[in-house]
Amino acid sequence: MKKLKKAFWSIAAGLLLFMPIVLMEKRAASTADDAATAADDSLSYAVSLIIARDLPRAIEELDISDEDLSAFVKGLADAFPADGSPSSVAYAHGVVIGATAMEMLEDAERAIAHSDTTKKVNKQMFLEGLKATATGEGLKMTLQQAYDYYNGVVFRHPSEEFIARNRTRNGVMTLPCGVQVKIERLGDGETATLGSTVGYIYKASYINGNTVESSRGEVVEAVVGSLLPGLAEVVTTLPVGTKCKVYLPWQLAYGERGSNKVPPYSALVYDIEIVKIVK
Repeated sequence: MKKLKKAFWSIAAGLLLFMPIVLMEKRAASTADDAATAADDSLSYAVSLIIARDLPRAIEELDISDEDLSAFVKGLADAFPADGSPSSVAYAHGVVIGATAMEMLEDAERAIAHSDTTKKVNKQMFLEGLKATATGEGLKMTLQQAYDYYNGVVFRHPSEEFIARNRTRNGVMTLPCGVQVKIERLGDGETATLGSTVGYIYKASYINGNTVESSRGEVVEAVVGSLLPGLAEVVTTLPVGTKCKVYLPWQLAYGERGSNKVPPYSALVYDIEIVKIVK
């Protein structure tokens, strides 16, 4: 999807050159309603070259080989409503949106494969879903059911399986609330309460190891009651000076809704050091 967006904007940037021209044409049209128009082949060709000036770069960014270039050119033709009829324009829109959906599918396939390599996308069923959505006929599930199924396969099931496996690892203890902790260094300071403000260093990661966010080694401060439920449990259980790895089930992290950064049903792993209680 990133490649498509980058390539699209490379080509679309050419259209910006014509914005002043379009505005002038609109003003002129109001005073020349009956003006005759005639096709100018040279002008048409010049406009095409200007708009498509970044097309070679876009082809390179999309990794289209010389062998596949003719297929790419055919796609260009199919996406262009040459006769301007409503059906031709509708077909062109379908081609463009279909290509975009294909790129988005590649992103979804990577997410699915990362969480469960046994799950594959059936391209024909994918196309059936597109058609059913477009026509409103033959839908096999509601949009909410689709979200629920996708989130279950890609996020919830892997998260729950990870937490279940992790429970049996050496050195991992489970707190009463369900949070798992592996202590690297047990502190000997005070223990915070829900009303305390604590200073801590942290790094949050997905279960695949990718970083969500981090304090970058700096101490940050927060009221314990404002922390994620699982983290609040940890800092009110373990004393200042403790350094540990914390495994949060999705129910004690961002829950079924997720956040701007975190998908729904995501278990998280925190590396955290409780540095101080702020008086």
